[in-house]
Amino acid sequence: MAKNTCDVDLIHQEDVAFCKEEIEKVALESVLKKFKLIADEKRFKILYSLSLEKELCVCDIANILDSSIATASHHLQQLKKIGAVDHRQKGKMLYYSIKNQELVQLIQLGISLQEGE
Repeated sequence: MAKNTCDVDLIHQEDVAFCKEEIEKVALESVLKKFKLIADEKRFKILYSLSLEKELCVCDIANILDSSIATASHHLQQLKKIGAVDHRQKGKMLYYSIKNQELVQLIQLGISLQEGE
């Protein structure tokens, strides 16, 4: 039976050094915090819904989540803190939208990866 481990400690020293340098440049804590926030089921539902519809009001988002407006507002505020969503006010209504298209692409990638299972 073949063993699936390396027999040496390091082969591609330059590649490893390059990867380590690049990782050091990334604010990993910030990136991981954002991924954790969008990994929440309700927040992902919000983002996925906003990727399907350009903008939605808080009450519509609450209905999508089958939750209260207060719960929807809480999750939207968390997404707003990390710069994932933006909002505009029209009268008493708050309409939310995804702030950048890269996030829409990330959501679509996540959905497409799931479809391939």
